[in-house]
Formats: sequence, structure tokens, C-alpha cells
Amino acid sequence: MGRDQVTNCYIEEYENDHGQPSARLREKVTGRKVDLGTTNDSEAQHFLNFLRAAQANRELLPDVFSKSGEDDCVAVSGDVDFDAPDEIRFLHNANLSYHFA
Repeated sequence: MGRDQVTNCYIEEYENDHGQPSARLREKVTGRKVDLGTTNDSEAQHFLNFLRAAQANRELLPDVFSKSGEDDCVAVSGDVDFDAPDEIRFLHNANLSYHFA
């Protein structure tokens, strides 16, 4: 696809298959999964640090963890690789960005 898009997300916390706490991005309102594409270990660590910052500042950004909250979100923008009713996947390239909004 390769088209540029901005998606407002929330952080969903869940327990993974190994019983460990985990987090992922989901689109506000629709709840569909947001995938940031294939990446290397360094870039994955950067994203994990980003998620940890959200957790550490949860009181300042409560709606970052809410599907329906409108005050805070994680804004993801970039080139879309795959867009379906249950998932949107971005290309992990120079156009990809994510930040608190």
C-alpha cells in the first residue's frame, strides 16, 4: 500500500502466553491492532522504553490506556503496509513515527 496515514492509539495491557504482563497498541474507538512493522532489536527496545514511559506517567496521561478516552493518545504516522478491519500494519521505515498526543 505505502500510503501515509495517522492513527490515534491506546496502549492495551494484557498477559502474554507465558503469563507475563505485556502491552500493544490498538486503534482508538475501533480497537483494531496496530502493528509497527518488522524492526531490529535496537528499534524494538526504543519502543519498549516508550511504553515504559507511558506506564511511569500513567497519572498524567490516563487516556493513553483507554479505548474511548479522548484526551490522550499515541499518534502513529507513516506508510501503511496492510489495512484490514481487525489490524493496521505500518512499514517500519524512515516515515514511521509515534508520540504522545
